[in-house]
Amino acid sequence: MDTKAKRAVIGAMIALFANMGINSTFSIFLPTFTGIWGEENITAISLSATLGCVMTFLCSTFLFAPLLKKIEPRVIFVICGVLAVAYCLICSNAVAVWMIIVAGLVGGVNLAFGTHAMGVAAITPYFGSYGAKLPTVIALVLASASVGATAFSFLGSLLSVMSWRTLYLVILAIVLVCNIAAFFIVPKQEISQTSASAAAQQDAPEVPGLKLGRAIKTPSFWLAFFGILFLAISYLGVSTYMPSLLNANGLGASAPAMQGIMQGVGILFVFLGGTISEKLGVRGLILVTVIPLIVGALIYALVFPHMAVVWLAVICSVLCVTGAMTSNICPVITATLFGNKDLNSINPIYSGGAFWGGAALATIVIPAVIKASGFSNGYLTAVGICVAGAALLFLALAANPTKKQAA
Repeated sequence: MDTKAKRAVIGAMIALFANMGINSTFSIFLPTFTGIWGEENITAISLSATLGCVMTFLCSTFLFAPLLKKIEPRVIFVICGVLAVAYCLICSNAVAVWMIIVAGLVGGVNLAFGTHAMGVAAITPYFGSYGAKLPTVIALVLASASVGATAFSFLGSLLSVMSWRTLYLVILAIVLVCNIAAFFIVPKQEISQTSASAAAQQDAPEVPGLKLGRAIKTPSFWLAFFGILFLAISYLGVSTYMPSLLNANGLGASAPAMQGIMQGVGILFVFLGGTISEKLGVRGLILVTVIPLIVGALIYALVFPHMAVVWLAVICSVLCVTGAMTSNICPVITATLFGNKDLNSINPIYSGGAFWGGAALATIVIPAVIKASGFSNGYLTAVGICVAGAALLFLALAANPTKKQAA
């Protein structure tokens, strides 16, 4: 692996750490916001997170790919730095719920540009240098996002020594420094050279792959899109409402610990996702992602309410967190179905659009079922959605257009 390829990985990891981290801080401040504006506004406050996911979905699906054709990937680090400043300043100076909602929209745009799509965009020009280790490299970059989400969650402990408004300024400084560092670490790419290289690659008949325009006309594209969307709804629905489930069953004091366990083990699984896809292929990666998640959610739904013990919660949490590898599935299935020819256009639609579109729907679908008929039915619904998502992904692979093209 040459020096430029290594610098691309390091820069992408730093930026993903920061930009995913900043978007994980909302839960830290939620109790503070609720205390300021009252429990009666909790739904409006939570709308910030939901709308943020919607913005991530829209930007990743419709904006990122055409923009990346006009700017080099590292310029996105500058965009993320500006968005981070705007997000933190709005939150730090918020005097009403509507300002938190506006901040959520800004944060959603930052999430679209600053996490999955951006990380892959930065390392894409060096895929040839990574060779057979490409899945591991992608997993390493994605794992840095999970590390950021976990690390930033501990910043809440600083609320005991400073105000929440000051803490937002601390977060601003951390994210801004990381994005600036990433900008200088990632090698500069000339857009004209990149476009020429891409055109040459496209014209080479020996290189299999489809451009976005052709990909979206295939059944596999939409089967994979909704498959990832469903897996994201299931995993994020299960993990987001797990602390509430523990509280409802009398284990309120253990909820933060379980959340920490899920985040920590999630980092490990995201990193291992690269090795799993290398050894077992994308089908094996899908199975390792969904089977433990399904088992854990079933135990939470059918067994846990009758036992409500910490050790069982730990087992379920560790099982469910394999769903974090959905983020690994996105770039791997993109390359499997459509080749690497237009990865920077197709993968953002999956990693940003489908994944975070699922995140937005998870905050609507799963709580609606929980509110109507309880946690057990909510988790059983998540299981059904997960099975449907896996089935759609396998159907997408069965109709693989790249293999048909090669044949």
